[in-house]
Amino acid sequence: MADRRTVADRLPSLPLPDLTGRRAVVTGASNGIGFEVARSLSGAGAEVVLGVRNAARGASAADRIREAHPGAAVTVELVELGSLASIADFASLVGAKPVDLLVSNAGLSTADAAARTEDGFDLQIGVNYLGSFALVAGLWPALLEAPGARVVTLGSLMARRGRIEADFGQPGGSTYRSYSDSKLAQVVFAGELHRRSNASGARVEAVAAHPGWAQTAIFDTAGPPAYVEVIGNLIGALQSPADGAQPILLAATQARPAPYYGATRRFGAAGPAGESALPKGALEPGVGERLWQLSTELTGVSFEP
Repeated sequence: MADRRTVADRLPSLPLPDLTGRRAVVTGASNGIGFEVARSLSGAGAEVVLGVRNAARGASAADRIREAHPGAAVTVELVELGSLASIADFASLVGAKPVDLLVSNAGLSTADAAARTEDGFDLQIGVNYLGSFALVAGLWPALLEAPGARVVTLGSLMARRGRIEADFGQPGGSTYRSYSDSKLAQVVFAGELHRRSNASGARVEAVAAHPGWAQTAIFDTAGPPAYVEVIGNLIGALQSPADGAQPILLAATQARPAPYYGATRRFGAAGPAGESALPKGALEPGVGERLWQLSTELTGVSFEP
């Protein structure tokens, strides 16, 4: 798909507050949107932990960040979001010190309905959401230790098609549906975590954001090339990863965040970052509690904000 059109860094970068003394963890940070988020946070003075699957790619990403921001405090740690054991190890290591910001960016897509995680979950549900849930749970004590900590989870335009039903996370069926479900779950989880945290006085903020339609490696396995091209033609272009990172950075640093951020033009597919309407599925009565219960039952991981 060499003929994809991109909006190469067309949007001006958001001005970020001084993050000196803040410690951020960004998953999926070796390339794409995660890398751009990590690079921007480092440039604002944050100490950044790159959570990656591949050590060599992670080291390369760290080098590129240091080139852009000499003296940046950036480290690389391995984590596989499709493995509950790997997540627990990562959380134990990284959570040894307070975590001010967790950006749960890592995600994938697949056209293989039979694809599974190490723990037997549908691959997209397992990596894109259940792994994220387990990671937040594992890092929760470290988040509580940091005043004004925040969790940012990544939704998608596809979240509008998602559903949270009794068969959530079960293998098989449509890969488009499981991807949509996984992204809706990320949005619903942020809302439920926010509600529970406020109710308990934990004071850990939870926000969701989507990048619009940004050209990243996820398109390589997203499905038939025609599908990507049709969407690209509808919006006129695909955003660059740097542009797609803007709503995530807004969610991560806005003093009083809205529940959801995204691109604000072309039906949410492109344009400057701003507040975004929640998917209808995230507004269903009781959906947050239902998802929380399913997540706990499926992963065997529990935590109460």
